[in-house]
Parts: sequence; structure tokens; C-alpha cells
Amino acid sequence: MNGLEKQRLDFKIHLINIRKREFDNMKRFIGKWKNKSGNILKIELNDKQSLKVSFVSGKTGKPVIREYLDGKESVEMYAELDFYESSLEVELWEKGKGFQLSLLYDWMDYRIEPGYRLAPGLVQNVDDNLTEKYGHLFMPLEHYKQIEK
Repeated sequence: MNGLEKQRLDFKIHLINIRKREFDNMKRFIGKWKNKSGNILKIELNDKQSLKVSFVSGKTGKPVIREYLDGKESVEMYAELDFYESSLEVELWEKGKGFQLSLLYDWMDYRIEPGYRLAPGLVQNVDDNLTEKYGHLFMPLEHYKQIEK
């Protein structure tokens, strides 16, 4: 094996290791999560680089209807890790358009029950006002605890 072939092989191994790390980071989000108000997030694997998220309202026990997206329910929404692989970015509209539910995977040091939680936040493009119009559908923004893997 010459030097160029070794470099190519090393690069392929490096890419495989990056993809494995990304997949391992995605796996920690998979499962069913619930907040104190009863809102539920069901997070499943979509493909090797993305997840799908379903949101069920604690008030109704049903997915919310997204009026801004032709009345589609909040099921199987596309999600992928952020650049730092510490948060899951859930597309509440279409990818790159509208706004997102950002879920930070974080350690919460509660006295009674410490553990990892999902800390939610709504993110929008600077020129949009969708969180003001439709953010209430995904409220309250309370920590989610994993209830099922």
C-alpha cells in the first residue's frame, strides 16, 4: 500500500468513526419523554442521520393540528442533531423554513431524581414571528423526562 492509498483508507476510517459517533449521539434521544404538564414526545429513528418526533398534547392526549402546515398533525416531524450534537432540532414546519423545537439533552441535578432531561426551546428565523403565532401549541416549555426507551 502506497502513501496515497493509506491516506484514503485513513480518511474512510475517519468518516466511519464520525458517522458512528453521530449515530450514538442520536440514540440517546430515542424513546418516549413526558413533561410535568403531560406533553409527550415520541422520538424514533428515521434513518442513519435523522430522527422523527411526534408531539402529543397533555391537554387533549392527541397530536396538535398545525394550522400553518395545511392542518397536519404533529406526528413524525423531521429532526436532526445540531452542529454540536448536543441538541435535537425538530422541524415544526418544513426543513429550513419557519421554526423549530430545540431539545437540549442535559443533566439535571434534581435532589430527588437526578438524571438526563430534554430542555426545550422554540427557535425561529430572525424575520419570522411564528413562535408568537403558533408557539402556544407546544407549550409549556418544561423539561421532559424519559418514561420509555
